[in-house]
Amino acid sequence: MITLEIMLYELENVLYMLEYGVFIYFPVNFAIFFLFRQFLLRHFSKSYKPYISGLSRDKVKVSAIVPEYGENLEIFEKCLRSVAKNKPDEIIVVHDDKRKEVVDISKKYGAKVISLSRRVGKRGALIIGWLNAIGDIIVQLDSDTIMEDNTINEIVKPFADPKVAGVQGRPVLFRTDGRIPYLFGQIIEYSRDIVVRALNGTLNVIDGKIAAYRRSYLLETIRHFNHETYGKRKLIAADDKALTYYANMNGYKTVYQATAVAKSAAQPTFLKFLNQQLRWARSGYLYLIKEMRSGLFFKMPGKYRFHMLTYLLAPFSFALALIDTLLVPGNPTALTWSYLAYYGFNIPIILYSLLIFIFGLYLSMKISFGILNLKLPDKISFVDLITLGILGLFVIFPMFIYAAITHYGVSEWRGSSYLG
Repeated sequence: MITLEIMLYELENVLYMLEYGVFIYFPVNFAIFFLFRQFLLRHFSKSYKPYISGLSRDKVKVSAIVPEYGENLEIFEKCLRSVAKNKPDEIIVVHDDKRKEVVDISKKYGAKVISLSRRVGKRGALIIGWLNAIGDIIVQLDSDTIMEDNTINEIVKPFADPKVAGVQGRPVLFRTDGRIPYLFGQIIEYSRDIVVRALNGTLNVIDGKIAAYRRSYLLETIRHFNHETYGKRKLIAADDKALTYYANMNGYKTVYQATAVAKSAAQPTFLKFLNQQLRWARSGYLYLIKEMRSGLFFKMPGKYRFHMLTYLLAPFSFALALIDTLLVPGNPTALTWSYLAYYGFNIPIILYSLLIFIFGLYLSMKISFGILNLKLPDKISFVDLITLGILGLFVIFPMFIYAAITHYGVSEWRGSSYLG
């Protein structure tokens, strides 16, 4: 029933096209970038299975590296406490914010502290950690990430396969302040879970909130990682994407281990959430261009290419659909309104259009969750869904278009911490 209702407006468009002989792009956009994309990702994700057995902790040394800059001290201590419970062979904290409290907290949990006299950025902090590590496997996590008690045991399992260079754990969020950025972020993480299940083996990005790499691979990439450029600009941010890019370029496997769970702090305000999404979007467009130029994009599986294109081109397609709708002589909404008016339902057309939009948006969000089988840990109300939908279409989508135009901006690091 929901499927029929969600299709109602698109069906109106199709019938209008057939009756008046005009082309409307909106149904095409809906079919490709919504229905087909969701169904295809769900289909490929069904074949995913995490590593049940594999490399065990008694066969390998593990170093946990936590780069830190300007982190909330309470959250940072929870992060280190969770790392210590996982019992890695060593914990390395690399920080350059000169706070004595960071050193005190780190030593409390037995961490090796590397205090830098100047700010080197997250890439520089990671490299320093790799060079000082003793582990064969490097587990690196953001300073606001709290691991489950068995996260390290789970994330090292895939390294039994010598072709595996990097492993993505499963990050979920905990709320810090604002409800909307928390819900938005949580939906993104749960949606990404479907994507990485579908792309397992050739991930588009290994999220640095909780990730693990073979140290030999990291040392192999240091020169490229530390001196990566885009045009004449040195890339400072996009470290997660860079490490995944080099692994895929060199024929390594990049895999997902859904059983390695960790909780990361949600952005406290919508503005900070938007800045985070802007950085991620710029990284996506920049590396799409890099992959196309290097030929990697065309070597990757079809499902990888389909995901990248539908994800990054969706805002442009939606904008085109809106423009096309404005150019169509007449529109299906006005047509159905005229039928309602004829039968005595004298609803103002503006109000009618608004009701159709809100109802359609709500159903679109619900059916999207249904297709992807998203089971969020939090109850989302009708108002939440409408708010998230409107922000997604009229704030996030335009921001993605802006990110594409200014994607070179990923070479700059903005913000006060090392949060992704």
